[in-house]
Amino acid sequence: MNNNLTKTLKLILFLGLIIFSTACSKKSDDSSGNNSTPAKVLNKSILAPKKWYSQGSSFIHDLKAGGVYGTMGGTWQWKNNSDTLQIVTQSGYPDTFWKVYWNTSNEMECEKIGTFTKLLYKDVAW
Repeated sequence: MNNNLTKTLKLILFLGLIIFSTACSKKSDDSSGNNSTPAKVLNKSILAPKKWYSQGSSFIHDLKAGGVYGTMGGTWQWKNNSDTLQIVTQSGYPDTFWKVYWNTSNEMECEKIGTFTKLLYKDVAW
């Protein structure tokens, strides 16, 4: 009888441990059970046509359809189909190059080549 009691106590202890560990486990934030933040990627298809504002709205990228940039005859295009925008702000001005790291429908992070400073832009003034 002592042997059966020992087995019963071990079974109860084991089941209690399983229930306790399940109750104490971290709950996920979504129904899929995946609690990770989605990777930020470059999605060229939603980058334009749109105005992009820097913090304080001191600088605006105005990427229009058809490769038109701003209102002064500027142009924009993807350099060699890469992650880098080649921008001419006004007709006759020199090219500038901007590496785009990632974007969503309302934010993007990019850097003017040579400045080594990533900047966050939003599609509304902020």
